Amino acid sequence: MKVLVVRNSAHAPEGAFGDWLRDQGHALEVVSGEALDAAAMEGAELVVLLGSPHGVYETGIGWIARQRALTAARLAARRPIIGVCFGAQMIAAAVGGDCARMADGRFFRGWFGMEEVRDPVFAGPWPRWHGDAITAPPDAEVIARDAGTVQFHPEATPDILKTWAERFTPAGVVDVAALEAESARWFPARAGARAALFGELVGRASRG
Repeated sequence: MKVLVVRNSAHAPEGAFGDWLRDQGHALEVVSGEALDAAAMEGAELVVLLGSPHGVYETGIGWIARQRALTAARLAARRPIIGVCFGAQMIAAAVGGDCARMADGRFFRGWFGMEEVRDPVFAGPWPRWHGDAITAPPDAEVIARDAGTVQFHPEATPDILKTWAERFTPAGVVDVAALEAESARWFPARAGARAALFGELVGRASRG
């Protein structure tokens, strides 16, 4: 399958998800969020929208507004698409949902479980790195939720998480050594869970 991977930040690559897709024999084309256009979206059998330090509500940024329109068009055509964190915001916003800063000001950084899951494949812990909350569209089936939203990063490797801690986090907010220890524990332990989740996401997207 031809998979278009949209990197909405150079520091939020496809990581473990990309490795899994390649291992399954899929052909990946990687583009930046700024370079994404309708032709690339049209030519892909599956589109994967990745994370970003921005929020989908920042529509004053040209490429975000453009990606929202392209995402809405793909969803209207019922073609397969998967969103991770910022990418999930894109999908929610395109079909009547919403996204805003967490009402209580929280910012999740590290490994967290899920308060509510309808399928155990979504149970954590998973890496999370966000301060936004997604409000699901009115008719959406919510299959996992924590703290009123679901945004997590199953693709994030220990190196990716360390980069986020060092590059995008105020000094002293995250204990980098503790995060590295947590990642060293959970990332290998969750290998089977990640593979199962990636398979479920691709299956759900392909079934529409």
